[in-house]
Amino acid sequence: MRSKGANAGPSMNRRNLLALGGGVAAAGTLAACGGPEEETAEEGGLDWDADAQQYVIEEEIASGEVPLKLWFENEDLANAQIAAFKEAFKDVYPDIAFEYELVAQNDAVSEMSLAGEAGNGGDVFMSFYDQVARAIEEGTAAPLGEYESVLKDRMAENFVSAVTGEDGQMYAVPVTTESIALMYNKTLLKSITGSDEPATTWEDVQAVAADYNDPASNRWTIRWVPGEIYYSYSVLSSMGWQAYPGGDVNEPGFDDPALAEALEYYKGLRGVWNVPSADATPETVEAEFAAGNTPYIITGPWAFSAFNTGAADNAFEYGVTPIPSAASGDPASSFAGMHVIAVSAYTKYPAAARVFANFLASDAGAAALYATTGQIPALNPDLLTGIAGLAEDPHVAGIVAQGAQADLFPQLPEYFWSTANEMTVAVWDDLSSASDAAAAAAAGYDELAGL
Repeated sequence: MRSKGANAGPSMNRRNLLALGGGVAAAGTLAACGGPEEETAEEGGLDWDADAQQYVIEEEIASGEVPLKLWFENEDLANAQIAAFKEAFKDVYPDIAFEYELVAQNDAVSEMSLAGEAGNGGDVFMSFYDQVARAIEEGTAAPLGEYESVLKDRMAENFVSAVTGEDGQMYAVPVTTESIALMYNKTLLKSITGSDEPATTWEDVQAVAADYNDPASNRWTIRWVPGEIYYSYSVLSSMGWQAYPGGDVNEPGFDDPALAEALEYYKGLRGVWNVPSADATPETVEAEFAAGNTPYIITGPWAFSAFNTGAADNAFEYGVTPIPSAASGDPASSFAGMHVIAVSAYTKYPAAARVFANFLASDAGAAALYATTGQIPALNPDLLTGIAGLAEDPHVAGIVAQGAQADLFPQLPEYFWSTANEMTVAVWDDLSSASDAAAAAAAGYDELAGL
């Protein structure tokens, strides 16, 4: 689905990318050094300014003779990134021009295969991380070259790995991240335990629940949606089970002996949140936390707005931190989402395209992203404190910290979710044993996949 965006008019068409305040490439360095006139080294036919840690943009683009073409899904974000880019590089590339086209991120890779070949595709395009492998296979995404070392210093290894091809090269820039995490009511927790420090293990949660839980009054220490693998996976992973351990869609891992053991542990958590899976929905569990009645909840950043309102109305403070692990287990993983930007393999201006793509992972690019969409930049937590807007948000770092230990999978088939949810419900609601539930999931998945 594509629609023409307006040209980013004269005032919004002039800019180039400089990573502000140590953004994706040392912004301050590029501003001081000046840009194209600096000493450069040729790399793969492109000029790389080692001092500025930037590619030198092609003259046709730098002069504004030809606009750099961007594919975005969100028009406001396109305009915000163009404006931020231009502000960062106003002294370096004052005449650079842009135009954008609105293309759905789910369609960008397939559309680039056609549009790129025809010569009318974007120079860069936004997509999802699980589309990167397809973009590499179909030859629509180009490697990022020298920017790899810059990006690897600014984001978690799992984010980098998710956009890295079998040849070891990065083919997209991680832009946003999203994951569930543990959110905790600091005020209520302190009144219960004498400390507002959150639990780090499920055993810590169980210790609080022993005194705080009161089923008769629907009072629970922690709430989440127990019948969905999207939530239960954090526990199962902490106990040693990983979905798709080899990255093969035909091998989801339901036959791994570690799964039955992990499900048994998960079943044991029913004591801290003793409700049938059908009675725990995102709406009900989030409403109780927003009302100030629950010390802990596992949910995602989409709930921040309701929780901020609830905290103000009910006089409590809350924090965000990684999900508890089993005391004897590994850090709890989770399913993460990530938006990326890729350089088209068809672009005639690979230096300019790389510079723009890299900019979205800079401090200035991250600030524009957060201010426009509220999405969380895929940067290391320590970098967020220096980014306008994010520095004032005390909750973002917890999502990023959980995201850093999350699993980023290839595109998962719908029958993975249905099969894994049925397995989770069967265990939580005591409809079958852990081993029988795992065996049923393995057989059901194979049948649905036609294996």
